[in-house]
Amino acid sequence: MELSEAGAVTAIYQAAYKGWRPTLYSIAGVAAVLVPTFIVGKYIVLLPLQYVLGVSAVLFYFGYRLLRSSRRYFKGIRKTGEEKEGVGMVFAVSVTEAFEAALVIVALIPKSYFSALSGTLIAEGSVVALTIALKDQIAKIRLPHLKFVLSSLLFSLGTMLGIEIFMDMSELFLLALFVAWLGINYVLIKV
Repeated sequence: MELSEAGAVTAIYQAAYKGWRPTLYSIAGVAAVLVPTFIVGKYIVLLPLQYVLGVSAVLFYFGYRLLRSSRRYFKGIRKTGEEKEGVGMVFAVSVTEAFEAALVIVALIPKSYFSALSGTLIAEGSVVALTIALKDQIAKIRLPHLKFVLSSLLFSLGTMLGIEIFMDMSELFLLALFVAWLGINYVLIKV
C-alpha cells in the first residue's frame, strides 16, 4: 500500500513534467530505503523499538513540506523554482513511503528473509504495473489535493508512531488520527 502512494505521486508528476525525471527520482527514493533495509535488515531488529519509532519526526517534516506546498496553491501564493520542489517532492514522498513499508518489512525479516524479499519484489512489480495501467486516471488528480491528503496521512502516521514510543496503540486508531489531521490541515490551510 505504501509504495502505491509513491506510484501515484510519480504518475501525477510524470504527467505534469513530461520526461523520465519523476520516475527516476521515485526509483532512487524507494531504492535509497529498501536496499539498505534488506542489506542490514537482520541487524535493524536489534535496535530498541524506541529508536526505530523515533523517526516519526521525519514523517512530520515531510508532512509539513507537503502541507506548506498545498497551502500555497490554495492561497494563490506563487513561488519561484516550483519545478525543483515538485520533482524533489517525488523523491521525498518515495523515501517516506518506502520507509513506512520498511517498518513492516523489518518486522517480517526475522520470520523469513526470503519471504519478505520476494513479497516486496512482487508488491513493487504490482505497483509499477498498476501505475502504468492507471496512469491516465491517476494523472487527473490535482497535485495540491494529493499533497493535502498525503500530508494528513504522514502526520497521522507520525502521531501514531510517536504515541507508540510511550504506549501500545492499535492501528485502528490510525483512521481516527487521519480524519483528525484532515480537519487540522484544513484549518491550517484556511488560516
